[in-house]
Amino acid sequence: MYLPADQIMNSEIAAAHFKGNCLNQLDSHERDNELMAQIAIGNERALAALTRAHSDQVHGLARRFTGNASDAEEIAQEVFWTVWKSAKKWHPGKARFSTWLYRVTLNKCIDWDRRRRFKNFFSFSVPDDLIDNKPGADQVIEDRNNLDVLRSHILKLPSRQRAALLLSSQMERSNKEIAAILEITPGAVEQLLVRARRTLRNALDTSTETMEVQS
Repeated sequence: MYLPADQIMNSEIAAAHFKGNCLNQLDSHERDNELMAQIAIGNERALAALTRAHSDQVHGLARRFTGNASDAEEIAQEVFWTVWKSAKKWHPGKARFSTWLYRVTLNKCIDWDRRRRFKNFFSFSVPDDLIDNKPGADQVIEDRNNLDVLRSHILKLPSRQRAALLLSSQMERSNKEIAAILEITPGAVEQLLVRARRTLRNALDTSTETMEVQS
């Protein structure tokens, strides 16, 4: 049976609205799985919808890990390009999409960190994060200075310690959730957090003593 072009178009629009309404009625976990199924068949609008739903979390985690907005944006783009390429391999029953996405984001962050350290080693340059985060005492108040000192020490933590600490303190994830993201045990997560906090405490104590001597 032949259908006029305008009727076909109206049918497609109605189907799109129906699909959108169905997605709106799903919880976030089911919605993510449905969008991944659509991405797997090449639906770019589904990728755009998934990106809108998760870009703040991805960019926020990358921003805190790198300490740099432009690097965080580049990492976020790499993450969602990976989502596009991996959609056909996605198996909804294996893990929550958000858990997998955090894992991808952290892996991209760790890759970025390795490249940065490699570049700094061979260029014999001082990392930007150690230059930008040293404001003079006469330029900022003491609280801001302490925050910058803390941030610079967090950026110098080993990658996995930094990841665990940021997921716990900034993203408010439980040890069980962090374990799933990093693919380790909750006990190993606790050890990473203990080491990270101990390192930061010692570093801050040393910084405080240095400032007192210089004052």
